[in-house]
Amino acid sequence: MKHFLTSAASLLCLAWITSADAASQPSLVIQVPETFYQHPVRLLHPYANYWHNRGVAAEKAGLSSFEKQHYNTSGCEAEAKGQALVVIEPNLFYNPQMGVFHTEITARVFTKAGADSALGKPLMTVKGEGQSHGWITYNVENFASKSYQQAFDQVIDQLQKNPLFQQSVAQAPVQTFEALCTSINTITQPKLFF
Repeated sequence: MKHFLTSAASLLCLAWITSADAASQPSLVIQVPETFYQHPVRLLHPYANYWHNRGVAAEKAGLSSFEKQHYNTSGCEAEAKGQALVVIEPNLFYNPQMGVFHTEITARVFTKAGADSALGKPLMTVKGEGQSHGWITYNVENFASKSYQQAFDQVIDQLQKNPLFQQSVAQAPVQTFEALCTSINTITQPKLFF
């Protein structure tokens, strides 16, 4: 009986520690605007052309990168609940002479969930760059993913070093960013990206 009570107490303590740790992790909503899904980028090569969907690749890499750094993440299509919204603007370029994929990620952070804050100034904007060596004729998405991962690592590093971001996310309550996600999707992106 004493052994049973000891193991039951241990399990309760472990459950309490796990739930406290999950509660202390910041929750972020990650969004890539719809225009990046609707307009794939054409990667040129002398012998082959490849159309790359930046929206899908950037969202996948972004969610996994933030989760590796112990952030709870969700997308705008799912719950859209978090302490901040991170809007990702991916850009990918391929240099066929050098066989290099260049990626630039611009991340804008919003902590106010109102739809009108999309027209205002975000809390902060950070950029990250990455590159990966590879050829367009073989396993393109893997090389692009490595480039995105490097760019997201730089973005997350800048966010973690910024005291304004850390303080704002720590103090912000969990909000629903669905209205803000919708309004950002209706704002047209600059022609520079397409």
